[in-house]
Amino acid sequence: MAFNAGQQNQQADQTANFFWLIVLIIGSFLVLWWLDKKFVVMPIFWFRYYEIDFLQWLATTVWIPAATFLHLPLPLPDLHALSSLKNFIGTTDPAHATWKNFATINVLIGHWTRYLVMSILLILSAASYFRSGAHFHHTYSMKTLRVVNEEMWPQIRPIADINLMKEDIDEGVWAMARTPLLFCKEHNLLSVTTTAGKKVWVVNQKASYRLITLQVGSLWTGLDALPIHVKAIALIFLARAMSQRPLSNRIIVQLAASASSGQLDFSTISDELKKFYKTPVITFLEKRHAYVLTFMASLLEIARGDGVLGCAEFLWLKAVDRRLWYMLSNVGRPASFVEVAGAYSHWQAEKKIGRALKTPIVKGAVDALTESLQNILYVDEGEQWRTTSAG
Repeated sequence: MAFNAGQQNQQADQTANFFWLIVLIIGSFLVLWWLDKKFVVMPIFWFRYYEIDFLQWLATTVWIPAATFLHLPLPLPDLHALSSLKNFIGTTDPAHATWKNFATINVLIGHWTRYLVMSILLILSAASYFRSGAHFHHTYSMKTLRVVNEEMWPQIRPIADINLMKEDIDEGVWAMARTPLLFCKEHNLLSVTTTAGKKVWVVNQKASYRLITLQVGSLWTGLDALPIHVKAIALIFLARAMSQRPLSNRIIVQLAASASSGQLDFSTISDELKKFYKTPVITFLEKRHAYVLTFMASLLEIARGDGVLGCAEFLWLKAVDRRLWYMLSNVGRPASFVEVAGAYSHWQAEKKIGRALKTPIVKGAVDALTESLQNILYVDEGEQWRTTSAG
């Protein structure tokens, strides 16, 4: 709904911009006429003068001979009237032209040029129609479309040979993000109690607190101690942060292209990363983040200062490190995925305080999980066929 509203607002803005452009043009025209009409009359009279020349030539060489030969009842231009208009334009002082004369000349000439303009527009419309139609002579399936686009978008290669439509959306490395209810069921965090005659979900606070604390992950101990796939992501972000976009793009393509083979190409990552060990960005973030996930999330924020950098650029990461993938996917979002709620909560705390915190701050995540479960209707397995509106 928010997306649709955004599109409607954008369309409304464009319509308003076009309207104000028309108002500006008309307003400028009227102001120029009021200040000194010759600045309006001179260019238009000049254009109309040569327009009449063209109409006279077209009438004598094409229009009249064709109509006479084909015995067509075409409206024939009055050459004498056109000559009179041409003479009037050539002899009238632009500074003393009246609005009535100015408007009448434009109307009379426009009466004949409309046929020419209509013919040109019809020809252009036909050319546009048949030419555009020639572009659409290939029929693609989702599979063949992926193959065609791999050269332009190598980032899609990790899933190019996988039919995700046939995959279970809740199973495997490409499974969608867990919902709060499914997450709690998988980790045995739920129980059921009866309140006011209705069964409701209850979250095990101690177990959920322990599990969400584990989501914060490992402590930050430096770039050199990172796993190679995290080094690769850090290199992409640091290159963007230091305005080295070509290097960042090269690493993105290198990893995406190798992902389809099942063996990621990390051959140059460590050597390239050494160039960034002492950059101000690293020093800045190490003082503000104590964990790898929170460090990487803020590094992505800084990297986006160089431009758009979506997580789809390193799609392979979801299959390699699901937690890091969802943590980075959370950057810029107002709410967290439940799978990284603990890391997200701690990240927000570190950002607010402005320094690294080694003690996990996850109470907000636990409270949010509890609240979300309270808003989910409990339905017995034997009653799942009923809708929530059935009573």
